Order: sequence, then structure tokens, then C-alpha cells
Amino acid sequence: MGRRSLWRRLRRATRGPRNALLARAIGAFGRAIGALPVSVALALGWTMGTAAYGVLGTPRRLALEHLAIAFPELNLAAHRSILRSTFRHAGQSFVELGLWPKLAPRAGYVRVEGDEAITAALAEGRGLLAVAGHVGNWELLAATMAARGLPITVVARRVHETRFHALIARFRTGAGLEVLLRDDPAFLTTVRDALRRNRIVALLVDQDTGRGAGVFVPFFGRLARTPPGAALLALRTHTPIVTAFIERRAGGGHLIRIRPVPTDGRGRGEVMALTAKFTAEIEAQIRRAPAEWVWWHERWRRQPDGALDERRPARVHGAGALRRAAVRGSSQPLARQES
Repeated sequence: MGRRSLWRRLRRATRGPRNALLARAIGAFGRAIGALPVSVALALGWTMGTAAYGVLGTPRRLALEHLAIAFPELNLAAHRSILRSTFRHAGQSFVELGLWPKLAPRAGYVRVEGDEAITAALAEGRGLLAVAGHVGNWELLAATMAARGLPITVVARRVHETRFHALIARFRTGAGLEVLLRDDPAFLTTVRDALRRNRIVALLVDQDTGRGAGVFVPFFGRLARTPPGAALLALRTHTPIVTAFIERRAGGGHLIRIRPVPTDGRGRGEVMALTAKFTAEIEAQIRRAPAEWVWWHERWRRQPDGALDERRPARVHGAGALRRAAVRGSSQPLARQES
């Protein structure tokens, strides 16, 4: 016990220097990848992912548990096969960010389907909300749309380690993205300003980190606590909405699919209904490309009253805060949403 305690204290004491060294290494590695031919770098990413599958035991264990929840009809061998592909996809997604200066001019590397929905929405002059998830290479999705001349504003969470935050921020701003931090006290004001400037505000809504209000909606047959911020924004600002997903093509490169999302009402019930609709769209995309979601995320970490039955009515966590946000327009609950 003494040795373990000493080891933990040593790790805490050296966290800063270790993170600084790791951030410099990641930055240098990313620049080195950018100098490689695209095919060589992608092969390297595939190899890195394969190695990570063998080394990262805790994420692998969590991911296998979650795959068993999502696909109970598949056996363990099938779950492992999907997960190996997930790690390889993650490795290739990382190198694609380093390759971005080479990939951006390649019109055929990422194809876009349904972008007429974006054109029609922006023609109204009220901005657009683009709802997505951690499916496919979502950073490449945003960068590609910005490279096509679209005004993209991404809602992001601040990474606690400032050096890692700087690495991600450097890529996003270099790709032409405007970034809004969801923990900014003026978050709602800045989002509304972006919409007034007729920009596309992109939010990721498929994770629960336990902060802020949340609604319980079905996700792969179990209730999952889901941030309602995107639905609240859409209903409060009367802004058009699309879903946006990216997936790998069998022959190489990616395909982006854009689809409009109709809204039917303006009440509190519609917040839950619209959040459930977003979640169903994300689930459908994951089923289409199951190797491209972050299976190690603890999506079902909390349940309402311990219930796992999707047939139970959706429940609201932090209902009072959600109700106040919907009625008064307070920015505080939204500022804490996971997006």
C-alpha cells in the first residue's frame, strides 16, 4: 500500500513536466507525419491503432462492455473485430489531422452529400445549427466544410491541460474554424452572435460527463443521459438544424452526409423529443459505421432510478434548471452542456 501511495504522489508531482513533454512530442510527431506521403502516413496510423488496441487495456475493456450493450446479438469475436477497427480508425484519424495541409486541396478525399440543405438554410439569414457526434473523424468534418468556404463555428470543451488544449486549438484555428468554449460564462451570447452573423454552429451531443442539465433518451436500447443544449438553442432561437456525419469510404477517403432536421413545436416536451431525435440519428450513423464511434466512453454511466428499459418515459436530470433555461433564457445551464 505504501509503494502504491508513493507511486501516486510521484505521478501527481511529475504530471506537469510529463504533460509538457508529451505535448511537445505529439506536436513534433504531427509535423513529421505531415511530411510523409499520404498513403504511408495512413498506413502508419493503422499500425499505431493496432498497437494501441493491444496496449490500452482499460479503454479496451470498457469498449468491449459497451459493444456488448449495443450489439448483444454479436459474439465476443465480432465485438473484438469491431474494436480493433475502432482503434485503427482512431490512429488514422490522428494522422489525417497532421496531413490536413495535403488533404485540404484534394477535392475527392472527402465527398459531401446533401450540402444543398446548408445552402438553403443559410439563404434564410438566421444561421444554422449542425448537430453531430463523436462518430468518424469529426475534426476532419468541420475542417473540410470550412475549407469549402462555409462559416463554421464549433462549440468545444476546454481541455484541462493547457498544452493539449493549445494543440487542438491550433489545428482548429489553422483550419479556418471559429471556436466557442461551452464553459465560457457568455456562451449563449456568443452563440447567438454567431447565428446573427449567419454562421453554422456545430455541436457534438453524444456524451455525458455528468455536468449540467440532461435528459434521458433511448440510445441502443438503454436510456442515456444526454445534453439538451442543442435542442434548447434550436427551439429558443428558431434556427434551422441539420445533422452532419462523416464516415470512411471503402476505397479510401471519407463521405459527409448532411440532412435537415424538422422541428414540430416549442415546448419543454419538444426539448426531450428533439434531443431523442438527434440521438436516434447518431445511433443510426454508428450502426452504419460501428467501428467509428468512441466505444470507451461511458455513455450509460447513469440511469434514472436505476432503470434500463427504453420503454420508460424520458426523464430529465436537473429538470428545474432545464425548465428555467427554456422559460427565462438563462445562459448558465447551457454554458455547462457537453457539446
